[in-house]
Amino acid sequence: MGQFTIISILFFSVLTVGGLTFVFQSLFLKYKHYITAFGVSFVLSLICLHLLPEVFESKVKDVGIYLLLGFVFQLFLELFSKGIEHGHVHDSQHNHSVNLTLLAMFFGLSLHSFIEGIPLFLSDGEVLNAGHEHVVIQAQSAFSNVFLWAIVGHKIPVSIVLMLFLLQTELKKRQVLLLFLLFSLMSPLGAETGILLQSVDWLGEASIILLAITTGMLMHITTLLVFEEYHHQHDKLKNILLIVAGIALGILIF
Repeated sequence: MGQFTIISILFFSVLTVGGLTFVFQSLFLKYKHYITAFGVSFVLSLICLHLLPEVFESKVKDVGIYLLLGFVFQLFLELFSKGIEHGHVHDSQHNHSVNLTLLAMFFGLSLHSFIEGIPLFLSDGEVLNAGHEHVVIQAQSAFSNVFLWAIVGHKIPVSIVLMLFLLQTELKKRQVLLLFLLFSLMSPLGAETGILLQSVDWLGEASIILLAITTGMLMHITTLLVFEEYHHQHDKLKNILLIVAGIALGILIF
């Protein structure tokens, strides 16, 4: 897939899921839990099979430190986003400070989305300088496809929960849709930023660092939520089957 196609999928997948949640609110509220279990398990399989090998095959010194940095940075972001990246909101209180809570949550979630979009095409810069242009384009495209679906698989439950949360606020429907449109643009804007950064000479090592940080962020979200879903008191067997199915899908399609 070309860059335009990948960015379009990234944008419209989030926008479509949000739009469907807007229309069928009660349906998505009922099945959100199952969608989350399947989606994050799929992402976890892509992390283990593709993203981590890509990170550790690099020659960046102490690259594991950047994985841990991403893991810790996600903790910091959740001070703002209230854990909505996990597919739910930890702090669901609705009081006089709901507007401030919404603003902080939207900031944290948007920053997370922007950052995770940056490495989508960054492997271009490092490989193209090696002088094997036609091999590089194929390799970059394959990795971008995997990373794209890792982001999409993670974004689907986030989009559902964000839309459900926005609909529970006192915002008008027009404001809800505008905020969600802005959120849908964050990862594509991050990807476009990554494309612009390809012209920077030192990007070879920086691209792997950014990928490691982003992978660490995704590791925090997926591992926490997989264990959380596994230990869920209701429908435990169904949760296990969904987790296994998500992992199997990630193994089979790439």
